[in-house]
Order: sequence, then structure tokens, then C-alpha cells
Amino acid sequence: MGKEKRKKRSNLPFRLNMLFLSVFLAFSILILRLGVVQIVKGEDYKHAVEKTQHVKATLDSPRGKIIDTNGKVLAGNKAELAVVYIRHPGTSSEDNLKIAQKLAQYINMDTSKVTDRDMKDYWILTHKNAYDEKLSKSEQKKYKDDPTGEYNLLLSKITKKDLSTISNKDKQVIAIKHELDQSTNLNPHTIKKGLSEKELALIGEHLNEFHGMIETSVDSKRDYPNGDRFYLGSVNDIPQEKIDQYLAEGYNRNSKVGVSNLEQQYENVLRGIPTVLNFTTKNGQPVNTPKKTEGSRGDDIQLTINSDLEDKLGKQMEKYIMQAHAQYSGTDSAYAVVTNPNTGALLALVGRTYDPSTGKFKDTSYKTVLSSFQVGSAVKGATVSAGYQYNAIPGTIRDMPIHYRGGGTFKSYTSNIGVINVATALEHSSNVYMGTIAGNMAGFKFTNEGSSYSVRVFYNERYKKAVEELRQVFSQFGLGANTGVDLPYESTGYSGGIPPEPGKIMQFAIGQFDTYTPLQLAQYISTIANGGNRIAPHFLESIHAPGKDPDKLGPDVYNYDPKILNHINDTPEQLDVIHEGLHLVTHAAGGTAAQLGSDPHDISAKTGTAQIDVEKDPNLYNKTAVAYAPSKNPQVAVSVVVPNMKTAEINLNIAQDAIDDYFDLQKKGDKSN
Repeated sequence: MGKEKRKKRSNLPFRLNMLFLSVFLAFSILILRLGVVQIVKGEDYKHAVEKTQHVKATLDSPRGKIIDTNGKVLAGNKAELAVVYIRHPGTSSEDNLKIAQKLAQYINMDTSKVTDRDMKDYWILTHKNAYDEKLSKSEQKKYKDDPTGEYNLLLSKITKKDLSTISNKDKQVIAIKHELDQSTNLNPHTIKKGLSEKELALIGEHLNEFHGMIETSVDSKRDYPNGDRFYLGSVNDIPQEKIDQYLAEGYNRNSKVGVSNLEQQYENVLRGIPTVLNFTTKNGQPVNTPKKTEGSRGDDIQLTINSDLEDKLGKQMEKYIMQAHAQYSGTDSAYAVVTNPNTGALLALVGRTYDPSTGKFKDTSYKTVLSSFQVGSAVKGATVSAGYQYNAIPGTIRDMPIHYRGGGTFKSYTSNIGVINVATALEHSSNVYMGTIAGNMAGFKFTNEGSSYSVRVFYNERYKKAVEELRQVFSQFGLGANTGVDLPYESTGYSGGIPPEPGKIMQFAIGQFDTYTPLQLAQYISTIANGGNRIAPHFLESIHAPGKDPDKLGPDVYNYDPKILNHINDTPEQLDVIHEGLHLVTHAAGGTAAQLGSDPHDISAKTGTAQIDVEKDPNLYNKTAVAYAPSKNPQVAVSVVVPNMKTAEINLNIAQDAIDDYFDLQKKGDKSN
């Protein structure tokens, strides 16, 4: 027993020693580890804590200019002094309030856009005990774990009486703070453009008070010195639905971008290269003034448009509209498109609408691209083309009324036309000839009854196919199709589908079913004029880098090449018959545009008369004209649409003036396309 006790006593020191040894080793390892961290890795960790980063931010550069074919500036820039906010990381809403209060001492803001929500947020920020004033203890307890819900409840408790305590001076602060809150870290955000010299001086004197967060800069505002021409478009804030796309492309949240027409179409060209600010940050905060890499303004684009031609034609158009308006008050507008048929270059797009309430005209040129009309017989060149393509040309026939079996008559607008072929059918604008082409395509049965034709019409697969074939041929000329114009959008007109009354295919053949835009009409007549190539109409002529001389174009970056979309499926000989017919329209005694025959520029043309509403007023028409000159070597083509006419034939006057103006301006040294 004594031996066992002594044995236990001898083991105890050994166990204690092992325990102390284990503790010693553990502490040794810990000390060694701390040594490694502090001595070996200490500098690395120190650098990590004090890590220096480089952050880039951008400032938009002025946009490139848009000029017409003769060098006249259509869209330029006006310099504006601006105040810019550079938000530092960690800046709170309370910090922004303090900056806004200070900045409000030096600038005046437009407060018209200050909302009730802006004022409520301001009221909360400026009332330290807002929660206790407006929310009960039980409400605060209820939303203890839901700060967003609690804040929304607080907003709902703020009354109109509370907001009435906010002064106009406060609203200045609110307007500034609203802009400050839109900013993101280290991305310059424009607070106000158009600073006065006094505002600029005041801010300049106090810049050091803002610790590098407020700067002044020279910004630019888009300017249209020669009128607000619709195709130029506009520049505005980034559309909300596209904000992510633009941010990914390097834009700032408050950048201005092209939002319509050419400003939008050529945004990537006009935008330019932004100025880059390179910030050095330590612990997330800027440590010095950013290094600036200057950008450059956008490239300039030169258009095919001749603004002198547009202005001159617009004034003449107004004169003719007033003449027609005096005869019938419903005639109040007209539209014209002038183009180079060989290249698709758009020379002029003009639209005017008279407003009797003001006695003035409105520029409605946008309707040349976005509005469509029944255009009548102007499309008969395309109908003849369809006849050739589907072997439906009737040869030589006598123009006589066509009676539908079961009722109804289809006849020509002009009487006593007599015996006609393809060319003379165009000369006299024979509805009967064109209706026969469409009827042959549809498989209708015609019977000559001496003084008229009797026709049996069929609603069957052949008829439905004929309608689509006729529409397909029309689209070869651009009628009812996208023209390919370099704009973000255009109207393609109205397609009536398959008319349930088979006889309507004859109305289709004379331009009284589907509707077309003046731009489509211009592409159609250009396709005939140039020998069968449908060429995309275009505004762009060339792109130029910014030049050293602000009054001159810089070096070429790009020159537009015409785009042929398709070729008409007719032989050159068949197209020549159409050319002959359109020449007879103006040069034969019986031509529907014989008044143009004496014009020195040798015009070929086709007129159109579309009844708008036979039941309401059978004498109310859309009057149209398509023309090109010279006939054998066309340099210019024009389409004209005059809605709601009765007696005056101003469509031909406008077409002739457009052609004459074009050649007159050429003689005076204007550039042609």
C-alpha cells in the first residue's frame, strides 16, 4: 500500500512537467506566429491597410457639329459655365446637405422641379427629433428591425403644414441636394449649367471650402442656329430604360445623349472622347488633385441636305398652300422630298401646315417620314412593272368603263382616252389599263361589250396570291417597305391586307388601298429614274475629325457609299417603256402633267389623285406628284403630297419649283450630291 502511494507521488511531478512543457510549446508557437506576422509580414499588412488605388472618372466632351452639304452649321455647341460635384467615398446624405447649404450661398437654382418627396426628405434631415415628433413609441418599436418601413411611415406623417415652413431659400438647398444625391463616387456630376459670371466668381473664391468636391468647368449646350429641322433630332438626358447600357459604355449618369433622329443615329460619332480624371486614393479617399487627360470633341458629320433648297422650297410651298386654302379651307398642308436618284442622297425634306387660329405656318417636315397617305395614280409605274413581271400586260386596249357583274363600275378619271398601250396608259393615267393588269394577275374574266367591259371577279387563292404579288412588286420600289434611311425609325405606311372584295385589287393598282410616305414615294420614283436600283435614302455624306480651324471641316474619317437594296425584276427594255410613259405625261398634249413640258430641265413625271372618302365628299382628294429631271440623265427626283384638295393643282407647282430650285442653286455654286 505504501509503495503504491509513493509511486503516485513520483508520477505527479512528471505530469506537471509535461503540462508545463505543452503550455510552453503552445506559447512559443503563438509568439513565433506573432513574430512572423509583425516582422516578416508586417510591411505587407501595413501596405494592405494603406493600399493606394487609382480610380478613373470622365467628363463629357462637346459633341461634334452637324453641317449641311454647303458647310452651313445645322447643329453646333454653345459654351456654358458649369459647377461640378465630385463625390468622395463615404459621403452621406447629411454631408450632401451641408455642401448644398454652403453652395446655395453662391448659386441660384431652378426650384420648379423640387417635389414634395424632396421637401419631406429635407424636413426629416433638418429636424433631429423627427422620429420622436412624428412616431409613437409603439410605432418605433414595431419598426425596430425595419428601418425602411419606419422611414416610409415617417414620410407619410409629414403634413402640408410641415412643408409650408420650408422657405424659397430652403428650396434652393433642396434643388442642389437633389443633384448631389444623384452622383456616384468620384464621377463628376454637373449641378448647374449656365453659371453667371458673378456665380463663377463667388464659387472660385470659395473652392477651398469644398475640399476638392466642387469644381467649375466649361460645358456645352446643343445649339441649332439655322432652325430646328426635324431630322437633326435632339439631345437630352439618358432614357431611364437605357441607363445601364450607357453606363457600361462609359457615360456618366447625367450625360446628355442623342435621343432622336440623327443625334441618336450617329451618337457614337458625335459624342467624342471624354476628358479623364485620374484619382489617387488611399483608404478609399482621394489624396490629391486628380490628373486630367484632356479629351476632344466629337467628329463632325456633313449631310447631303441642302438647307438653302429646303428654306426656299418651304416658302414657295406656303404660298401655294394659301392659294389652295382660299379655294377650300380644308387644304392646309403639303409635303415634298427631294433626292438624288443615283445615290439616294436626301437633298430636302419639307412639310408645312397652316394654322388658321394663328395665321401662321408650322414646320411639319417630320411627316415626310412618319405619315402615310393614299397617293393615287402616282404609283402606276410600279403597277406596270408588276404587269411585266407576272405576264399580265394587256397589250393595246380601248379605255372603257369596267362593270363588275353584280354591280359597281371601275373607270378612268379622264374620259375619252381611246386606244392605249403601256406608255400611253401612263400618259393619260388610265385606271382601266392598270385595273386590267391587276385583274389579269388575279385571274378575272373580262368581256368586251362594245362600249364597256364586263368582268367576273373571284375570291380564291389566285386572287389572294395576286394581291400579295402586287404588294411585293411595289415593295421592290420601296412602297410599303422600310426605305433603309439612316434614321432610328420611319413609317412603312399602312397595309390593308387581303381585301375581302375582289374588285379592290383594281383600287390597289391605282394607289387607293395601301398608304405610303412621301419618303417612300421619293425612293419609288428614284428607282425608276436610275434604271431599276432601289437605293437607300441617306442624310450622311461624310464624317470629319475636328479641324484646327473651327470654321472649316477637318480631315475625312468616312465617306458614305450608296447602298443598293435590290434591283427591279424588269428588263431594261421594259423599264424604258415606263420611262417613255412618264416622259409623255409631261411632253404629250394629253399628258396629265403637260404644264411641265415647257420646263427647260426636261422633266418626266406622274401625277396622282386619290379619293379620300367617296361617301362623305367625292370631290375631296389627295393630290400627288413624282418627277425627275433631266429625263435622259436624271440628277434630281422629287415626290409631293398635298392632302385634302379639291380644285387647285398645287402638287405640280411644288414639284416643278423643287426641280427648278435645285438647278438654280447649282448654278449659284451650291454643292450637288
